[in-house]
Amino acid sequence: METISCAVTRDLLPLYVEGILSEETTAVVAAHLQSCEHCRREYEQMEACFVLPSAPALDEENRKVLKTMKRRLKHRRIRAAVIAALLTAAVCIAAFMAYTNVGAVYDYFTENTRVTLRDVHTENGWMPLTFEDGSQTLNFDRLICHKEVVVHADSTSGASFRIRDAEGAIVIDDLYVAPGAAASLDQLARNTDYTVEIKCYADFIAITFC
Repeated sequence: METISCAVTRDLLPLYVEGILSEETTAVVAAHLQSCEHCRREYEQMEACFVLPSAPALDEENRKVLKTMKRRLKHRRIRAAVIAALLTAAVCIAAFMAYTNVGAVYDYFTENTRVTLRDVHTENGWMPLTFEDGSQTLNFDRLICHKEVVVHADSTSGASFRIRDAEGAIVIDDLYVAPGAAASLDQLARNTDYTVEIKCYADFIAITFC
């Protein structure tokens, strides 16, 4: 085996103590230490003074970092859970409000002018209609309208309708609608007032303009 001098050995001792020499060089230094009392004592002194970073200390530092990361992650998860819960609650509330108010919303945007009459015997004459809201004019001014007149199926008789514009001119004349049937009023313009007259002989009749 190759031998080295004491001077070279002393130069290599720090690396030998740290254990970063190659296997061949480590073997050469170890052989020299076995044969040289002076170098061996210097090695023992150096080894006694040399302190590797404490693994427990490193582990403690890592644990602190890991603990901090876990705490931050926990807080983020809690925030995410709270946000998700709030969003879910908002969606549920919105759905509930939509469900409970869908009828009101539909009625607001949909044309639905009604009139109910009892013991109507106009003989051969025409009778002006007064609607349930007290109005005597028909106006298709809602967002959704089919421009139809419907005689409900539970009516005891059908009816004939005559509709005039604001000038009194007849726009629709003698339009008969049987119980349970509907008739188109496409001739009428939107956002325009009309008066409606009826001719029928019925104990009960329900009519909807939609």
